[in-house]
Amino acid sequence: MKPSQEIVMRTGRLKVPSGTLFWHEAGRGETLIFLHGAWQDSGQWLPVMQTLAADYHCLVPDLIGFGESTSAATVHSVDLEVEALRTLLQALRISRCVFVGHSLGAWVALRYAQQHPRQVQGLALVEPEGWVNPQAVRRWRLDRWLVSPLSPLITLAAWLGGKGRQRTWQRRRHTLRQAPAACQILFRRRLADILAEQVDPSQLPNLGAMVQIIPSPQPQPGAPVLPMIPAEVVAAADTPLGLDEAATATTLRQFLATILLTPTL
Repeated sequence: MKPSQEIVMRTGRLKVPSGTLFWHEAGRGETLIFLHGAWQDSGQWLPVMQTLAADYHCLVPDLIGFGESTSAATVHSVDLEVEALRTLLQALRISRCVFVGHSLGAWVALRYAQQHPRQVQGLALVEPEGWVNPQAVRRWRLDRWLVSPLSPLITLAAWLGGKGRQRTWQRRRHTLRQAPAACQILFRRRLADILAEQVDPSQLPNLGAMVQIIPSPQPQPGAPVLPMIPAEVVAAADTPLGLDEAATATTLRQFLATILLTPTL
């Protein structure tokens, strides 16, 4: 492992058909691409990325419509995000990579692997969205109503659960409205379009090079966990990732070793 002071963080911007893609970059060697969750941006992964950049080439983009990545799209979708990433990898001449994704980022990674399997060496997923699961659409039903301008839920919350529930739902609505692209991708599109982008991980050709990282204690019932994918447990923590960042970096190193990605000397 290189001394941390040798690691230089870089940033870049690239115009793509759907807008302008912004990313952080550091390190050399085999490429890891970190994709953030629905209500986050690239900053979610930076502490883990800075640790692994001692041995690997790491990219952490803001998805289109998030953070500093601007959007020219009228409709956001997982496939739009995949296409923007495809353009980035072509521009940087990256032919093989490993995706590390959280939530929505994990969905984008799964969809990318489905469409471009030869380019993806492995997938590491945290609380993944977008896999074929009958519960997935129903899980967002409350949020769909919360962000609707005509929704009576905030008023109903006071009747059903008092001021405490009302404040909880108000905070949730505020969080959701800060990420309109995420809202559209996850639940403010035609159901047929959402279902068309879901992925069955068991059908991916690189199933053996996949792992999911699960927080401990175990997530609540209904949290997105892939039953068919090997899991590694990492301690939960009060971080943007929801995981202990040092332990997550260690777990990712172990996963990379299993798919024969050796650090740059």
